[in-house]
Amino acid sequence: MDGSGPPIPDQILAYLIEHPQAQDTLEGITEWWLLEQRIRYAVSEVDGVLHNLVANDLLVARQGADGRIYYALNRVKEGEIRRRLREAESARQTETDAGPTEPQT
Repeated sequence: MDGSGPPIPDQILAYLIEHPQAQDTLEGITEWWLLEQRIRYAVSEVDGVLHNLVANDLLVARQGADGRIYYALNRVKEGEIRRRLREAESARQTETDAGPTEPQT
């Protein structure tokens, strides 16, 4: 997840479509409108990630008394998850150490 969501012009326009009477300053638009749009996008993206993690048995989901779904580590898969995280960290470190690559022509 990169957290950026749709391009900023689309985020501003989406906010205005949902709130057609809205008007604000540069600072207000940046602080409130874009924040709201990014949170909405992040919630949608995280929802998909959680469903994927549950489908792959890395997380367990249970419905609480309040009707909401609670997610937790699948303790049976803890070793596999630790290995996966180490491999991902190692791959990121390798990319960082390698630096930018030149496109070949």
